[in-house]
Amino acid sequence: MRVTASVTALALLAPLLADELPVASNRDGPPQRLTVVAYNIRMGFGLDGRFDLAGLTGAIERQRPDVVLLSEVDRAWLLNGGHDTLDLLSDRLGMPYVFGPAADPVWGDAVLSRWPVRDPRTLPLAAVGAPTGAQALAVTLDLGDGVRTAVVSTHLQPPPGRGPVVQARAVADFAIGYADGRPLVVAGDLNTQPGDEAFAKFTGVGLIDALAAARPLATSPADDPREQIDHVFVSPGLSATGPVAPRGTASDHLPVAVTLTLPPR
Repeated sequence: MRVTASVTALALLAPLLADELPVASNRDGPPQRLTVVAYNIRMGFGLDGRFDLAGLTGAIERQRPDVVLLSEVDRAWLLNGGHDTLDLLSDRLGMPYVFGPAADPVWGDAVLSRWPVRDPRTLPLAAVGAPTGAQALAVTLDLGDGVRTAVVSTHLQPPPGRGPVVQARAVADFAIGYADGRPLVVAGDLNTQPGDEAFAKFTGVGLIDALAAARPLATSPADDPREQIDHVFVSPGLSATGPVAPRGTASDHLPVAVTLTLPPR
């Protein structure tokens, strides 16, 4: 038991970086735009209960993303068939990943990027009683010529009977501190809707709803979306265009995607 706890604690402090895949070259300088996808992938299982790697890959690839933030990432739970969904998806997309464990070393959130990733950090979130735990994973995208953008992937999972306000406040503060004035993207399954107190924790620290132009933009359940619970927040200076939640059944959530224009240097 002590060994398991130690391994889990180390995993929370040290996300795993898969760097064996090539990343985009910076020879032409930083990009002007980044397309962001946030997706709760339900451990790789579609609404029909089958493992649907092809469906997930297609849903993400169609958005031509530069960075992908994933929630409910399963990395080989035997209960689910032993699939390392993240590694398989990374190979198909050709995008390296950073993984942030939540409940244990094989469950959590991830960031995949076409650009080099630096300085990964995780923040465990208060989630006593929540079976899958919760965390926030922060990374920095190195876009070349000294241009860097902070990205935070999270899945708010409050304990039973409690809302996500405490976790939302913790993530918002963590993200602002980590970015330290750099452009910032915070996204994931936040289990809160526009107008809720938890949603306001992100806008209250100055972040902007990058999906606002498309509201209402329901993402759950995927076959009859009624709830707006998957979000992308950005810092001022990042302008958002083309927000969408494309329909599909590769998960019980719809992905959200948006293109961000970087501030002029």
